Amino acid sequence: MVLGLWQMSAWNLNVSMWEAIEPGIILGAGMGLTFPIVSAVSLSVVPRERMGYAASLYNMMRNTGGAIGISYLTDVLVNREQVHQSRLVNDVTVFKAWGLSHAAPRASGVQHFATLMSQVMSGQKQGIDLVYNSIQAQAAILSFNDIYRLLAFVTALMIPTFIFFKQSQVKGAPAAH
Repeated sequence: MVLGLWQMSAWNLNVSMWEAIEPGIILGAGMGLTFPIVSAVSLSVVPRERMGYAASLYNMMRNTGGAIGISYLTDVLVNREQVHQSRLVNDVTVFKAWGLSHAAPRASGVQHFATLMSQVMSGQKQGIDLVYNSIQAQAAILSFNDIYRLLAFVTALMIPTFIFFKQSQVKGAPAAH
């Protein structure tokens, strides 16, 4: 899971379908290998007659944790998007637009900006809107990258906890799930 999340944290606006499929497969395989083990370990110490209560409590806590996690990460996403947007906009001025429009013929990768910057310099609304939309898209992908890095870091921190799992023997028939 850590590898898939870390690969996702390097995405940019030009990510291809195949660049998205590989980390998705790795992440899906990691989740498929992790969550059944966590479920089995958490329910393995429960006596058979209390299994229904324990499974209900486990599923309720998993759903509640998922809801809290989604709301927290949404808040982080919006916050980081604003931070990135303010940093990206910090250097966008009419003078930078003039410099980029004059540098476009000799700089690679700036040809698209040449027309946009000339529109920004002349105050045309379309050019300003296109630049702002581009900045918003960049800020969004950067904030998603921040979240993928955060999730990779937290997941990597959880790896050593598996050392503390120990097998326990429950008296009676083995628990079925």
